[in-house]
Amino acid sequence: MNSLFPVKYHFQKKYFNNKHLSLRNKFWLLNTILFFVLVTSSVPAKSKEITSKYNLEMMGAKVGEFSVTQKIENGKLNIEAITDIKVKLLFSYRVKYVQNTVYEQGVLKSSKVKTYKNGKLNSDMVLKQQKDAYLLVVDGDTAVVNDSITYSGSLLYFNEPLGIKQLYKERTAEMMQITSLSEHTYVVNDEKEKELNRYIYKNGVLEYAKMRHALGMLELKRVTENTVND
Repeated sequence: MNSLFPVKYHFQKKYFNNKHLSLRNKFWLLNTILFFVLVTSSVPAKSKEITSKYNLEMMGAKVGEFSVTQKIENGKLNIEAITDIKVKLLFSYRVKYVQNTVYEQGVLKSSKVKTYKNGKLNSDMVLKQQKDAYLLVVDGDTAVVNDSITYSGSLLYFNEPLGIKQLYKERTAEMMQITSLSEHTYVVNDEKEKELNRYIYKNGVLEYAKMRHALGMLELKRVTENTVND
């Protein structure tokens, strides 16, 4: 399948060869859960909503836009992220991601990722917690993720990964290593320790990201200050 982000192929190749992710470090898990409990408990009754927008650039040219909204309400953390990319090569190509993630008490409860190619649904991925594991469904194919997920790609925008060592990528159903490169700068490497993504923060919010993809390096640049609604 020819796609800028080949979600379904990547998932089948990477994930179904290893359906069961191993259990993670308990000490790291406890610290992360405590962090999110403190965050959610700080807004007891009324909701708090934050939105940021970014430009997506490739080889110096704007190819799309990205917006993310994080809302805390009644102890739940809801994140909606929309990516809209338009590329003109020998032909016009458009891909759009609509991603929704829910956390409760510092633990991921569910995530949904819909991918649209040239206006048509191309991939549908759903992850839902069931007791001590997750049920993952991708275009009708199912698998079990034996893990407790406390930090994922949806949290990267308003929650600087201080002390975080691993994150779950909702779009590809992978657990990745994340490392602090310098103050407020983090990198995600592949299995061969080659850098895939780099994230730079300002005041705890993602300011800039550089991400490696099939057609080249994609840059994410924040273009608006955070919009906060209480």
